[in-house]
Amino acid sequence: MYDLLMVILVISPLSLLLHEAGHTLAANVLTSSSVKLHLGVGPRLFTWKHARGELAINAFYFAGGMTISSQPDNAFGKVIIALSGPLFNLSAALLALLLPLPLHIVALTIFFNLWLCITNLIPFKWKGKESDGWTILKVIREKS
Repeated sequence: MYDLLMVILVISPLSLLLHEAGHTLAANVLTSSSVKLHLGVGPRLFTWKHARGELAINAFYFAGGMTISSQPDNAFGKVIIALSGPLFNLSAALLALLLPLPLHIVALTIFFNLWLCITNLIPFKWKGKESDGWTILKVIREKS
């Protein structure tokens, strides 16, 4: 039970935040627009607005996230922004090996981040939202 709560309340939101931070960082570098990072679903708990955008945390902060920004004009930029989230999760999985935590917590962190990385690279659409893999597939289709 403790491990499940650890995944839901700590590992999941931190991993989702890292994933969306990857997209946010790339979008900030590649676009000139403001970037909105939203973590979770449900009623808004917290919003922090800054010069380059905003960070919003919702009540169910462990249930997904989204980064909203304008898209770059070139295909390369779109792919880089889409890949940045999964790459941050892959990096987090590798860096988790350095955490001074019990081995089972480190293992849960590694597995969750790898799962997040891999599932986001699978092209799919669900309830109007597109995975990072879907975004990449769209760019490839547009170019061919």
